[in-house]
Amino acid sequence: MADSIPKTTLAPGGRPGFRPAAPHPCEEERLNSLHSLHVLDSDHEKRYDDLTRLVADIFDVPICLVSLVDEDRQWFKAHCGLDARQTGRDLAFCAHALHEERFLVINDARQDERFFDNPLVTGPPHVCFYAGAVLRDSSGLPLGTLCLIDHKPRQLDTAQLERLERCALLVENELIQRDALLAERARATLQANIDPITGYSLRRRYLQRMTAWLQKRASQGALQVILVKLQNAERLRKQQGVDFYEGVLQSLSHQLNENFDDEGLLKGRVSHDTLMILLPRDQALHGMRWHRFVEQPWLLHLSANTRPDLLIGAGTFISDDMSGAELVDVVEEELDCASEWAPKDKSVQFADLTDNLNLRLEMNNRFAQALRDNELCIHLQPIVSAGRRSLSGQEVLLRWQDKNRWITPHQMLRIARHAGLDEELDIWVLRRSCALLSHWVSTRAEGTTVLPLSLNVTASRLVGAEYMDVLRRVLRLYRLKGDCLRLDISGVESFIATPEPLVSAMKSLANDGISFCVDRFGPEHDSLRLLSMLPIASVKLHPRWISLLQTDTRQGRLLKAWTAALHALDISAIAVGIEHSRHRQAMVDLGFDQLQGYAFGEPMAPDEDYGKWKARVESSLEPHADKSADT
Repeated sequence: MADSIPKTTLAPGGRPGFRPAAPHPCEEERLNSLHSLHVLDSDHEKRYDDLTRLVADIFDVPICLVSLVDEDRQWFKAHCGLDARQTGRDLAFCAHALHEERFLVINDARQDERFFDNPLVTGPPHVCFYAGAVLRDSSGLPLGTLCLIDHKPRQLDTAQLERLERCALLVENELIQRDALLAERARATLQANIDPITGYSLRRRYLQRMTAWLQKRASQGALQVILVKLQNAERLRKQQGVDFYEGVLQSLSHQLNENFDDEGLLKGRVSHDTLMILLPRDQALHGMRWHRFVEQPWLLHLSANTRPDLLIGAGTFISDDMSGAELVDVVEEELDCASEWAPKDKSVQFADLTDNLNLRLEMNNRFAQALRDNELCIHLQPIVSAGRRSLSGQEVLLRWQDKNRWITPHQMLRIARHAGLDEELDIWVLRRSCALLSHWVSTRAEGTTVLPLSLNVTASRLVGAEYMDVLRRVLRLYRLKGDCLRLDISGVESFIATPEPLVSAMKSLANDGISFCVDRFGPEHDSLRLLSMLPIASVKLHPRWISLLQTDTRQGRLLKAWTAALHALDISAIAVGIEHSRHRQAMVDLGFDQLQGYAFGEPMAPDEDYGKWKARVESSLEPHADKSADT
């Protein structure tokens, strides 16, 4: 039989008999209840099928159905002995049963004036006997029946009817429980998507909502984004406890809600310590004054050692076909970057992200083309011998000038990472640097030694076989030896627990003559044990040490001991971020072997002639040396 038995018109000639059942007196309410169960057109469920087979066996009938009566059809949630999933409502015996209190029983439909010429009687499935027990919802509205069908006349006694009613109650319970289960799942889904502390959408749900939100407002001009980050979240959690930490977040969200309560805003908790709000530009900063926000009582009543350190970023931007995930990644990166330059007001930092955010969004679309078209270039910054005040090396730094503006290296790296082009960028820098070295080596004056170039690469990139293979191929292509390069490795701290892959990769390249420097090491993760395991020639001090020296003189003693330990391992110590020539002697006194920073010259585009380039760089060091001597 087909999946559905089509509607059939009444027999011609005005014969008494078959006519469709009248609508139920509470038809609208009944249909609303039925539809709210979300059971119509649902998949097969084994427990319903098992029930119909059991009932068919109990009553020894060929057909048993769980029939639900919709607006213009009856649909079978379970069907034993019948292939069809539905029939037209005008044919349905069950539609008549809706008007009964408990049962509709037709012992022989062929002899019943209401049904003798019903197409379901005169044709397949040749209904003769029908018994339907009414199925009701929790409020008593009829939804359908549990019905028995036979091809021959039957009668049911009182005991059998009561048994059928009990079976119908089992089906009712399944339907009601199914409804409750779906409601519970809906609540659980909602709870899984809503942060119970702040009431904001959690990250996964927030990203889904944001994508739709951005698409809806793509033509409405600029949008505003606001992020508030607890910078000392882990300290608060450890020192004050989880309850205190969650209380701070809750208070923070309440204060934000008081200032941003307009319709159409999108609020999310995008990480454990960061809240985010998106809103149209015309609603931006509505009622918000940051200084008032800082002075809120929820902050003032806290002592200095428990007061949260907040980083607040706000920016206006134009979305250009970005997904929610892409936008959040960009905004979070810009906020983290802002933590290094944003001014502080008490324990709160404020950052206007507008310029950087729009630049990022614009450059995200431009970067791939710029990389393919060689719009990027390399500059070199001198590394100076601390004692002799002479050039000892050069670090390769990436530069990109777009529309008469320079894109910073940090911005480029974030853009490349976002675009999935960071590895391609590393290889581009490698090729460009080796091409320059090859030219210098082939054109140098006799007896001139070309100093090695320092290239930045992450430890995770280095342990990848692809980068190592490319590095060796590029050296062979330009006929260079490994000693012309020094790799400045960042991110070694992630290998402290399992250093073996990094050690193996570095030793392999060291056999080719390549030297290594550990970049931006300390003060958070310095480990002399790890340094002793790596085949490195030097270590670059993290620039943050310079600022620590200015605020805590004890750091000087620590640094002197640190450089002494490095020297014991035959490792050279390099101080970077030296912005003033007066710091030169201090670094020398602390035991540093090499120095790097704007005090010794800005990064410059290299000359084609190596001799002229080296002379140019070394001449630029003299004024700094004289100034340093005077101070």
